[in-house]
Amino acid sequence: MTAALRFDQIRLPEECETLRHEVRAFLAEEIAAGTFNPHEPQREDTDVPEFSRRVGERGWIGMTWPKKYGGHERTFLERYVVTEEMRIANAPTRRFFVADRQSGPVLLKYANERIKMDIVPRICSGEVCFAIGMSEP
Repeated sequence: MTAALRFDQIRLPEECETLRHEVRAFLAEEIAAGTFNPHEPQREDTDVPEFSRRVGERGWIGMTWPKKYGGHERTFLERYVVTEEMRIANAPTRRFFVADRQSGPVLLKYANERIKMDIVPRICSGEVCFAIGMSEP
């Protein structure tokens, strides 16, 4: 049986490959420092605020957001590269992923300017985290 779909291998733009190497080097340093163990599952109570702040210092939280609010106006492909490397390494992203993927974009779209200027830069720096409580039928 042959596959019905075939995809050509793609090459990422050079800036994405450079970013991938930067993220891998950062994660290797964090693992060597004992920040997290990539071979152990992240538990519900895993919270590493210092790691989140270091990720924020590198500009990897709120990457695609406007600079006006602490973002870096990078591409979604670059954001994907960072996310992919974090997930591969089993990095402790729980503290900032909800804000980066869900809460932050909602604030950028619907919050008043005062809230945006107060909270969004603190998300980007890794200082503020969010939790979502929801119920589904």
